[in-house]
This record gives sequence, structure tokens and C-alpha cells, in this order.
Amino acid sequence: MNGPVDEYLGEETPKAKLRTAQAVLGLAFRLNVEVQHDRISRELFDRDVEILTGERGVRLPAYPEGTKHDLILGMHNLVLIAIGSSALTADEVLEQVFGKQDKEVSRQGLRAVVNQVRNAFAHSPWRPKWLIKEHLRKKYEVYLGDPEGITFDATTLHGKGLQPEDFGGLEAWVNILRYCEQIVPDEHCV
Repeated sequence: MNGPVDEYLGEETPKAKLRTAQAVLGLAFRLNVEVQHDRISRELFDRDVEILTGERGVRLPAYPEGTKHDLILGMHNLVLIAIGSSALTADEVLEQVFGKQDKEVSRQGLRAVVNQVRNAFAHSPWRPKWLIKEHLRKKYEVYLGDPEGITFDATTLHGKGLQPEDFGGLEAWVNILRYCEQIVPDEHCV
């Protein structure tokens, strides 16, 4: 996508990629809350929408049969896609910065949970499902710069639908993304 947004995009450093992923996830969370509190309503569907593309544009016609239920499900899917996208971004950035085979023991749990969340979305973005290779089905201690950390227990997840509680909840995911941003450089990596 080109156009008016280009002037706002900065340099694509590892840290900037993670900041963007967090911003998108935060926006999805905010929009979801607005829908839940009826500050964004199903009337959203009653209007045509013009999408500026830099060319002729695209017109989405009104969808008057859209219901509150459709809006709630749509927001749920946007949140899922934002979580999946943040996992993909974090996994890509960590690999770019630290390599595919990260030897640092303190990051191995972090790398495992990020990679497995990414994989769950990669195979089924609308209904993410754990597909964990047998040799990776173990417990991982995930340190986020503090002594406590979280435990990611991958021993029984294979084949199950992803639930945020599986990796410590959405709070833990937000903290994981913030920690990833802290440990990566703000310049390009080779």
C-alpha cells in the first residue's frame, strides 16, 4: 500500500518493526473495547466506504444486513490477526537479530513461546491451533528481564486450539512483545 501513509512510516529497524506490531495490536484491542461498549456500533455497516489507493480507489458498498454479532465476530478476528501478526513479527525480528539457533540460554524460553505462537497462527490464522513438534513439547522458562518470568508448558498443547492462558494470558503476551523490543537494536542488522 502506498499513498498518504508512506510519509508516516519510519525506517524499518528491528525495534521499529516490534513497535509497529505492538501499535497494531493495541489498536485492535482499543477497537474491540469500543465495540464491546457500543461506542462503535453496527451502524458502521450502513455506509459506503471509499478506500484511497492512489489510483481509482475501491468502494465498499454499505452492508445494511450487518448485525452487532457480525461486528463482534469481526473484531474478534481482527484481534486474532493482530496477535498472529505480532507473533510473526517478533519471531522474524528475534531470528534476524539473534540468528535461527540462539545460543543464549536466557532467551531460549522466549524464543520458544514466540515461535510456537507464530506457528499456531501460521497454520490456521482464524482458529489458531498448536502444532508443536514432539521434541519441542516441554516446559520453558520465559524470562522477561525480571527474576520471576513465566512458564510456557508445551507438553500437552499439541493439537489444541490456542488460548491466551496457554502462554500466560494477553498480559504476558504484551509483556513479551515489550521485552522483545527492549532487547533488539534500533538499527539494521546484517
